[in-house]
Amino acid sequence: MSARVAIKVCGITEERDAEDAVHLGADALGFDFRPGSPRAIDPALARLIVDRLPAFVTTVGVFADAPLIRVIETARRSGVALVQFQGAVSPAHCLGVAPYRWIKAFRVDASFDPRALSAYPATTYLVDTRVDGLADPAKPFEWRRVRSWSTYGRIVIGGSLAPSLVGMAIEDARPYGVDVLEEVEVAPGKKDLDRLELFIQAVRRAERRIAGETT
Repeated sequence: MSARVAIKVCGITEERDAEDAVHLGADALGFDFRPGSPRAIDPALARLIVDRLPAFVTTVGVFADAPLIRVIETARRSGVALVQFQGAVSPAHCLGVAPYRWIKAFRVDASFDPRALSAYPATTYLVDTRVDGLADPAKPFEWRRVRSWSTYGRIVIGGSLAPSLVGMAIEDARPYGVDVLEEVEVAPGKKDLDRLELFIQAVRRAERRIAGETT
């Protein structure tokens, strides 16, 4: 893993949450463009938020099984810099979003075969233990398995990453980044800034512990 773990806060629906997340140390913000999602945001509203963000904050549009022309048009209207593909889209579909950069998200459980990552020629992959958009703390994932997956590319982990658990997950998985969603919400798309601050602090503490191992 790199010395610094990138933090992506997903499900942004309000400008204030976006600004506060960046102030607390988020590196990337996710905007959900999946119809019917409780965190869905209109591209025009997303554009208003994106245009007010600092220049070096990465903005990510989340899509699932949408026609390619809709993905490209929504990305253009919203101003996001990166596309995240959920669902059963093909590698060719993902490549068709050029010139936008993209990442592929995978739902993972104990039976997941990491060789599935190699079918998608991306630099970064999100491996997510959520089911139907929700983490199940009663079924913790063995994050240590993810360490070897970095041979396929940069790995971002998501799911069951409450502030009290994310540090251990990072120490086990040694990921490039973490993706946080309902773990820091009071309602879908509404962030709890106290929990988000605790989450980010836990990530940074894990970084320091790992850095101490290598010095």
